[in-house]
Amino acid sequence: MRIVPVLTVLLGSVAMVAAQPAAKPPAAGAAVAKQTYDVPMNGKPQTFYMLSRVFKPGEDIGLHTHDGVEISWVIRGNIRLVIAGGESKIYHAGESFLIPRGTVHDPVNVGPGEAEVAVNYVLDKGSPMRNPLNIPLPPECKKTGPCSVKAPAK
Repeated sequence: MRIVPVLTVLLGSVAMVAAQPAAKPPAAGAAVAKQTYDVPMNGKPQTFYMLSRVFKPGEDIGLHTHDGVEISWVIRGNIRLVIAGGESKIYHAGESFLIPRGTVHDPVNVGPGEAEVAVNYVLDKGSPMRNPLNIPLPPECKKTGPCSVKAPAK
């Protein structure tokens, strides 16, 4: 029968995988990439910004865009990233997210305590860090339940 040879191959494969040593955690002092992003060149000089922002419970900064890319890492707390016209997601301490150029978004602290985010921008040189849209965030987005925001008309 053909079942016996197939089972032999499958069991042998499982044994080989099980015999592999577990991946080692990085050594102390080693740098491990949490997220990478190839920055597209649009012909303009770019400026890199690295900052930290602390959000009080329920605090957001308003829907806005950037003239470049944002790569952020939640240091502590719970941040909902609201994407206009897209899906919102809650990020917890240790998680990171990337926001492409021109994406309408708003981070909001949905946790009971303060939330801190390490924010990194690669922006067109001379552009503001953010372009506010003066569109209020719906109240349901400041909680952990469902949340959606329509994309603004262009």
